[in-house]
Amino acid sequence: MDIIDDVDSAFDAYIHNDFPEEMGELYLRIYGIMQALFLQQDAVSDLIQAIHPTRPIVQNDVLKDIREARNMSVGHPTRLKRKGALSSHGIVQNSMRKDGFDLLSYPSQAGKIFDKIPVLALIAQEREETTRILSEVVEDLREQERAHRARSKDTKLADALRLVNYAFEKIFEGLRPGRYPTLGSWAVRQLQQSLDDFSGLLKQRGLEVDSYDSVKCHYDEISHPLAELTKFMSQEPSEVASDASAVVFTTALQTHFDRLCEIAREIDEEYASEPTPVVRPQASDETPINVTISVIGKEPGLP
Repeated sequence: MDIIDDVDSAFDAYIHNDFPEEMGELYLRIYGIMQALFLQQDAVSDLIQAIHPTRPIVQNDVLKDIREARNMSVGHPTRLKRKGALSSHGIVQNSMRKDGFDLLSYPSQAGKIFDKIPVLALIAQEREETTRILSEVVEDLREQERAHRARSKDTKLADALRLVNYAFEKIFEGLRPGRYPTLGSWAVRQLQQSLDDFSGLLKQRGLEVDSYDSVKCHYDEISHPLAELTKFMSQEPSEVASDASAVVFTTALQTHFDRLCEIAREIDEEYASEPTPVVRPQASDETPINVTISVIGKEPGLP
């Protein structure tokens, strides 16, 4: 994602900055922008493989032409092999302008070929194609998310934690002077059961506790004090030294459980809602420019 955005910044710089006059700077601009076009396409392809590997990438021919133009002009200009045919290529020096340049090709068979590489048009069309491809991928993912939410929206995560408040009431009651701690022992077991039920409901959705950083954080903060409080309520050796210490442990636990209950309600609300729709940028009204790159390996001639 960073590379896609970084390349777009390079596009802006190429379009809006003054074009140099010195020969070396001209080559740097052309070499750089042609490589940037190629780089963004690779980044888009690799991003889709990472987030939606089952999605076939259907590329417009203009993207293939851009890759071929890059390979011929700055990728492998001195030795390009296509279908067994070798060719060499070079940028015509006096043709370099911001809007494009001429490419002179020498196929191994015979003759020479001139191609016009319209750089500004290629940038515009790659931007439009990149937007189209990524929008389609996001739309697919949104549809999967919509179906996933529909399957799970009636199973509330908050239901797994419905006895948490009651359990804390019984823990505090069991810690009062002169009270028998039986309900307190049940209550700490119920807190652990609530956590296990919550985790189980997440797994039903194909998720884990680690899927939400906020949930993972509170689980980590709950784990140790709950284990020690459970030992104390069972009259086993524990870091909890007294009833007064147990109140401190319980109060800290309650804070984390309260926040976990809030998070569960927030997730339930999210699942009950529709995913944010994808709003595609408006397509350009300009007539697409046909970019024809000569295919080396065929009978040479003017395009």
